[in-house]
Amino acid sequence: MILADKRIKEEIANGNIIISPFDQKYLNPNSVDLTLNPTFKIYTENVLDVKKENQSIALEMAEEGFVLQPGCVYLYACNEKIGVKGNLCAKVEGKSSLGRLGLFVHVTAGWIDANFEGSLVLELVATQPIKIYPNMKICQIAFYETTEVEIGYDKIKGSKYMNQEGVVASKMHKNF
Repeated sequence: MILADKRIKEEIANGNIIISPFDQKYLNPNSVDLTLNPTFKIYTENVLDVKKENQSIALEMAEEGFVLQPGCVYLYACNEKIGVKGNLCAKVEGKSSLGRLGLFVHVTAGWIDANFEGSLVLELVATQPIKIYPNMKICQIAFYETTEVEIGYDKIKGSKYMNQEGVVASKMHKNF
């Protein structure tokens, strides 16, 4: 079941949903808009290797914005810290208005397992040059109620992104 606005507010009040900071004006009927942190990372290697830690550099977007170029993945974090507890999980999706401009937000892996807490990292890919700005609405998060969770993300051995802060590059190499 997807949670509606009233239930989202109740679960925030109960501490089962964490959105920090939470701004009521970003609450939608079935989701909450999240905003773009100005710090981002890009990979510096020409060929990325899933079996090794790929090098990246951190950059800061100016208030005047930044133009994303096609053919590159940009890693950005949301300003908001997210958490889901108990039998709740979540999913991040891009904003349709940005998709209509050719910006793919959170290209893959939008699932947020029960008992995850931390920064959300988005993979932004542009189909054509597009200018974005710090603190703009970038995506939305929807919350789901599940059956009883036996082992939450916080208890799974090898949970690579629990309590991550800011932009965290891929840790796929830890799977090998």
